[in-house]
Amino acid sequence: MSAPDVQTKQPPPTSRPNGAASPLRIVLVTSEPLYREGIEVAFRAAGSLVLLGGTTITAAIALAQSRMADMAVIDASSFRDMMEMAKALALSCPQTPVVAVFESVTADEVWTAFEAGIRGCIRKGVECDEFVRILASIGQGALYLPPEFGAAMLRQSMRLNGATHEKRRPYGLTAREEQILGCVARALTNKEVARELNISEKTVKHYMTVIMEKLQVRNRVEAVQKANAAKWNVAS
Repeated sequence: MSAPDVQTKQPPPTSRPNGAASPLRIVLVTSEPLYREGIEVAFRAAGSLVLLGGTTITAAIALAQSRMADMAVIDASSFRDMMEMAKALALSCPQTPVVAVFESVTADEVWTAFEAGIRGCIRKGVECDEFVRILASIGQGALYLPPEFGAAMLRQSMRLNGATHEKRRPYGLTAREEQILGCVARALTNKEVARELNISEKTVKHYMTVIMEKLQVRNRVEAVQKANAAKWNVAS
């Protein structure tokens, strides 16, 4: 038996007694009830995310338009189906972040998804705790792509651009600055970036200050968005 399609009368979560922010309300578009049940268990355990009723793109659009859904996660049987649903959501509710979940995906498909405005591409086999962490980060404005595609997408940018290694870098970012920005795009914290690159957290903060000055942005999210937009515009 499939999950109910949509609960348009479901009240939005209220603030917690301790004053913490309300949970992130997510609608999951999927045709797999068992996958939905697993996600619901993970969200309930985390306590910071709520899975809304609704499993179709029509339900997702209705929830987003009524401002009951803070984010839409799409689990489609094919990349083409996912893109069609993502475009329908973007057309109806451009303010709602869209995240795609895949069994398998290529670098070209990830590239296309980000160009279409999708905020995250997540492997379906990712651990529950990691899945929750990624969605929470995207909800705060971050972008996410599978770590293994960082280098592949960079090579694609170079191939499409046809420029030299130095010229392809947006806004004069150095190789190290791009490396750190790539980590930030994966929703890593300063501490996690420092651990991965074997540098101090203070050094990461310094690099981020320099990066934001070069890009003339106010925060990490804007830095990632502006750098990615620059690469895509050059490639087109």
